[in-house]
Amino acid sequence: MSAKIVVDGVFFQIGRSGIARVWLKLLQHWAQQGFGDRVVMVDRNRTCPRVEGIAYRDAPAFAHHNDLADRQVLQAICDEEGAQLFISTYYTFPLTTPSAMLVYDMIPEVLGWNLQEPMWQQKQRAMHHASHFAAISENTAKDLRAHLGRPDLAVRVAYTGCDFGPASPGAVESFQARHGINRPYFMISGSRSSYKNVSLFFRAFASLGDERARYGIVCTGGGRLEPEFAALAGPADVRVLILDDAEMQAAYSGAIALVYPSLYEGFGLPVLEAMACACPAITTRISSMPEVGGDAALYVDVEGRAEEEMTAQLAQHLLAVQQPGTRRALVDAGRSQATRFRWDRMAEVMREFLTEAAAATGLPADRAAHACRLCGASTRGLFSKRLLNKYDVQFRQCSHCGATQTEKPYWLDEAYVPENERFDTGQVTRSLVNAAVVNALLPMAGLGPGARVVDYGCGSGLMVRALRDAGIDAWGYDRFATPRLALGFQTPTHRGFDVVNLCEVVEHFDEPRRAFDDLFASDPALVVIQTGIAAQVTESWEYLAPEHGQHIFFLSPTTVAWLCRTYGRRQIAVSGFQVLARSDVAERLIDPTTGSLRDEHHQAVQNLLPSLLVGLFSRPYFHASRDQQLLRRTELAAQPA
Repeated sequence: MSAKIVVDGVFFQIGRSGIARVWLKLLQHWAQQGFGDRVVMVDRNRTCPRVEGIAYRDAPAFAHHNDLADRQVLQAICDEEGAQLFISTYYTFPLTTPSAMLVYDMIPEVLGWNLQEPMWQQKQRAMHHASHFAAISENTAKDLRAHLGRPDLAVRVAYTGCDFGPASPGAVESFQARHGINRPYFMISGSRSSYKNVSLFFRAFASLGDERARYGIVCTGGGRLEPEFAALAGPADVRVLILDDAEMQAAYSGAIALVYPSLYEGFGLPVLEAMACACPAITTRISSMPEVGGDAALYVDVEGRAEEEMTAQLAQHLLAVQQPGTRRALVDAGRSQATRFRWDRMAEVMREFLTEAAAATGLPADRAAHACRLCGASTRGLFSKRLLNKYDVQFRQCSHCGATQTEKPYWLDEAYVPENERFDTGQVTRSLVNAAVVNALLPMAGLGPGARVVDYGCGSGLMVRALRDAGIDAWGYDRFATPRLALGFQTPTHRGFDVVNLCEVVEHFDEPRRAFDDLFASDPALVVIQTGIAAQVTESWEYLAPEHGQHIFFLSPTTVAWLCRTYGRRQIAVSGFQVLARSDVAERLIDPTTGSLRDEHHQAVQNLLPSLLVGLFSRPYFHASRDQQLLRRTELAAQPA
């Protein structure tokens, strides 16, 4: 049996608009085409429509604030189903299973919306996680490439379909009677938000003057008509309606024209629906609209045009579309153009796209062994290096996240022997500097005196002891070492802490994906990383440390950016350290105008060590004495009664 493709039906949890229609049609046609037996649909809180021939898996509703837990749920489903590929109806993604992505539009990115909002942050992470892309128009594919900075990115274009058609004269008459429509009317479809540019229509309509009384306007976006639009409509009969599919077809079929002057669309479905219903369409010559309208629509040129010029051009179109010859030509051309967009064709294109993407993830055994241990993408060989004076080990770099890593390490038992500790020559200075950085970051990030810090891979415990002597609630976590300088303050877990310190630790991760997933699972406020970072690792790089063989995984700037996108973090450079801050904490640290550390924090960075020394010596031995009393109480409590 072919490997499964898991589809997250999360959009059905959100609503039943155009995206929901797309996926319902895909599922129905896949079931008919025999592709349904490869598809497993993730049903969020039982919100998915059930299509015979498609398998379903129940899952809890998605919530933006619990992204990592949601990815773990999706990964568990992928693992249980043996999925070779994942695709979401919106912007979710699993931990490691390769993902494809269907992109509907790039509206937030092109129009400069706030990409820090949770939904758009989720979209950015999903785009960077995906390895294969499809889009619903050539223009959306072009904008996707530009946004990702990948001009050669392969994007399969799968145009949406349309099963609308002209309503019967009786259905049109019944629709108009139900809603009290008794004048020839123009139709406005969808929301009236700013980028939809509905104001251009109302300005053009206002230029008709007293003739406005002859017309009606049907707006299908619901709500109440905005006062400024009502003033421009004047004596026209305006109806604001919410219509089902049957009524939409009747509305299109009875209209003078659809007027759709949007400034950006991922596809432009209303233009296609109107043409399919024998309704002339007036739209803009921008983004994807010419792909949909072809030679069958009237266009307003909006790029580089003055407002008065656009208004005059649209007003001319409002009159021209009522001329019998022009109208007949537009209707005939529109119905012909609409036949190019079919749901069965979209389903076939998407089936081919997903089949090819799934096949591309099925790497041969020798290539699978070289997959990146962080993101799962392919890696390329850099060089071989002799470790521990006996093993010739290959070093490879990931083509996606940029991490450099050894082949799967089989020599670690020999690398972590006690005598190799002699190579840790910078331990004292490094631990004190790292303690000073954490000591400075806590007040800068607004973390109060009760903030808890864990030193992940604490080694001797020197940093833990220094922070505790300065009055900070610090603990040590190390699976392989006994922190002899911080005995009694070891913790069996790194979870539940406000700050996780990774001082010279990341380069030791033999399973970095599992380590980072586990590390970010409890959503710490700050993750502080000190490690060697290089965009291009060479075999002469001192940080490889071949003499002890413990350094097996290396970050590049691209890798740090990948970590931030994947785990929803903001990156801040502080005195040679990389600080990965939770979004709410980052706002206290980062100046939004410069994207770097706020000016008021620079002095603290300049005085890292003096500040730590003040904390250590302002109350000599006070905190050490407090810890001694705590240890005594702990020992007494542990003694048998």
